[in-house]
Amino acid sequence: MTVELGATLFKAAFIVYLGATACYVAYLVKENKAVGQAATYILLAGWLLHTGSLVVRTVAAQRPPFLNLYEYALSVTWGAVLVYMVLERITKSKGFGAFSVPLITLFTFLATLLPTEVNPTMPALMSAWRVPHVATAILAYSAFAIAFGMAIMYLIQERSEGKQTFWTTRIPPLKTLDQVIYRMIALGFLMQTALVITGAIWAQFAWGSYWSWDPKETWSLITWLIYAAYLHTRVTMGWRGHKSAIMVAIGFIAMLFTLLGVNLLHPGLHSYA
Repeated sequence: MTVELGATLFKAAFIVYLGATACYVAYLVKENKAVGQAATYILLAGWLLHTGSLVVRTVAAQRPPFLNLYEYALSVTWGAVLVYMVLERITKSKGFGAFSVPLITLFTFLATLLPTEVNPTMPALMSAWRVPHVATAILAYSAFAIAFGMAIMYLIQERSEGKQTFWTTRIPPLKTLDQVIYRMIALGFLMQTALVITGAIWAQFAWGSYWSWDPKETWSLITWLIYAAYLHTRVTMGWRGHKSAIMVAIGFIAMLFTLLGVNLLHPGLHSYA
C-alpha cells in the first residue's frame, strides 16, 4: 500500500461526497424519500472510501494518521461524517444534511489540496498520549462543525419565524435545532476538555511542562472557554436561540483558527500539526 493510493481514495471520497451533497440539497428543495435514501447511501459509500484512505495511510506510514496537517484534516473530516451519520440515525431526520454535508465536503476538498508526504515521527511525538489526544480532537472538532451547521439553520429558520416560507417547511423547527446544537456542543466540549487534559499530560512528558502558552495551546484554551461560556449561559442564565447560535458560530471560528490559522500564522511547538 502506498501514500498515493491513500490520497487517491481520499479524493474519490470527496467526489462521492459531492454526490451526497447534491442529493441532500435536492432533498431540501423537495422532500423526496428516494432522494433522501440515496443521499444517505452515497454519503456512507464516500465514508467507506474515506475509511479506506485512512487505513492505507496508516499502513503506508506504519503509524496512526495523526502527525501532520494533512493527516489531521483527513481524520477530522472522517470523524465529522461519522458524527453526522450517527446524528441522522438517532434523529431519523435528513433535514440536517443540506447544511452539514456541504460543509464537510468543503473541508474535505481543502484537505485534498494539502501536501500528502509522510513525515518522520519526531521524538516528542513518540508517546502513548498521541492517540487519545488527537482522537479527542477529532471528535470535538467534528461535533463543533456539525453544531455550526445547525446554528446556521437556526438563524435562517429564526428569520422566517411566523411566516410561511420555503425555509419554515424544509428546516427542522427552532426547538429541535436548539436541542441538537446543545447536544453537539455538550459532546464537543467533553472531548475538548479531554483534549486539553491529555495534551497537558503529553506536554509534561515531551517538553517538561504541562503548559507553555504555545499558540496552539492558547487557542485550544480560547476555544474551550467559548464553548464553556455557551454551556454556562444556557444552564445558569437560560440563554437559548439567537444568542446561543451566535456564540456557536464564534466558537467555530476560534476552532478553525486553532486547527488551521495557528499553523499558518503562528508556528510554535505544534507547527508539525
